[in-house]
Amino acid sequence: MLVALPFVLLAGFRLSPLEESGWGGAATILAPALALVLALIWLLLLSRLPWSKRLVGLLGLGVAGGALASSVRLDGHMGDFIPQLAWKWSPKLGDRAGELALTEMTSAVEVPTTSTPSDFPAFLGPNRDNWVAGGQLAPTWAEQTPKQLWRRDVGLGWSSFSVVGPFAYTMEQREAQEMVVCYEIASGNPIWAHAENDRFSESMGGDGPRSTPAIHEGKVYALSANGLLLCLNAQDGEVIWRQDTLKDNDHKNLDWAKSCSPLIVRDMVIVTLGKSKDRALAAYDLTSGVMRWRAGEDSSSYATPVFTTLAGREQIVVLNANSVSGHQPDDGEILWAWDLPKTAPAHNSNPLIVEEDKVLIGIGYGVGSWLLQIQDDAAQPGKQSATEVWHNTYLKPKFTDLVLHNGYVYGLNEARLVCLNALTGDRAWRGPRYGHGQILGVGDKLIIQKERGGIAIVKASPEGHEVVQEFDALDGKTWNHPILAGTRLLLRNDQEAIAFEFPGNGSAQ
Repeated sequence: MLVALPFVLLAGFRLSPLEESGWGGAATILAPALALVLALIWLLLLSRLPWSKRLVGLLGLGVAGGALASSVRLDGHMGDFIPQLAWKWSPKLGDRAGELALTEMTSAVEVPTTSTPSDFPAFLGPNRDNWVAGGQLAPTWAEQTPKQLWRRDVGLGWSSFSVVGPFAYTMEQREAQEMVVCYEIASGNPIWAHAENDRFSESMGGDGPRSTPAIHEGKVYALSANGLLLCLNAQDGEVIWRQDTLKDNDHKNLDWAKSCSPLIVRDMVIVTLGKSKDRALAAYDLTSGVMRWRAGEDSSSYATPVFTTLAGREQIVVLNANSVSGHQPDDGEILWAWDLPKTAPAHNSNPLIVEEDKVLIGIGYGVGSWLLQIQDDAAQPGKQSATEVWHNTYLKPKFTDLVLHNGYVYGLNEARLVCLNALTGDRAWRGPRYGHGQILGVGDKLIIQKERGGIAIVKASPEGHEVVQEFDALDGKTWNHPILAGTRLLLRNDQEAIAFEFPGNGSAQ
């Protein structure tokens, strides 16, 4: 009974709102450790067994523990810090993919230089808002289990796919090489790969790239885990230009590597830099790779900047390590900045534009969300200011990016799906746990990529949590964003990729 107490307490913790405090993983790890301590206390002090049997029991526990410790290894952590353990004799992460064998196209297909409604050309979609209309889908697409097109092993990393025309682009780590790879969507065959002799390794987040390429006018823009910015020909992967964004600007890498996905703004590509507060936002010329400007007064976070219009001014909004700021596109000059009252070890979720003058910032690790209103600053002509509208801890997105639909925000609050009124912060409902996965808004539905690989399709409605359907997809930890290109759903993690096709509405795919 004494040994069972920690697990009873853990069950109670899981059922309480404390579970969403950000300490769920610590509680899960603490429970078996405490149970072991209580077992030892019972054996040595409370059991009333002869001391010879107590010592034999203690020796048996030590031998069993030593044998187990020598037989397992650490293969990273889940989003709530729970260790991933594997047998030492099992293949290591990354060994599964092996070398990449390229496949020639059966017919010459040119990469389109302009995007169509069926494309998903950059991180979080064509409008960078984590939502697509889904106009190519049949009206009942969400109720029908999609057809699996292919499944294949891929290299390490948390990059997602970007799609233009018949091709999908992603980044992956294969042994000592970090790659940008182009796949044919119909078959899953790799068509070309550009490799750099580089590898970022870190035990908690895992090895390999974290960002997603952007496809623009026949070119691929990709940022490596160690800050190498590449411009490649989307047709064959040939290098057009490269810049070492960290080394050239004397910035140190972030603890868990660069995960900012390149943002295309006019004739520039925008990326964040590193730990230094010295102008950690940079713009490079799309054609030549020459730096156009650097700006900012705070070090980088892991989030990706957003290009938008707030209070009538076009701007680049970026969540930094200690603040949020809006920048003029032409020169990076700061239009407004707002210091975060609370910070966390990592800021990952991208700024979400709520209205023409409001932006939502969400941070995990128990911190919470803020809605900021941006307006012209009467005291400083040409500048703007930010005012807090609301703050609460109902939504604490650790890795996930948020979805806005009809005035309500949907996100994973420390692994649990919630719905909030975007303008008031009031919680409409609190749903079940999906782990630290990802969400994509499609019409009036949410495609939820569970952290352990499965897919759930949920109605985007403030009336309550309603699952339309669930189906199996990937196996194992999945932090990568799902994407929908036309009728095709592309998913991947650090081991494999899979493609599904939903029923279409009869229009050209």
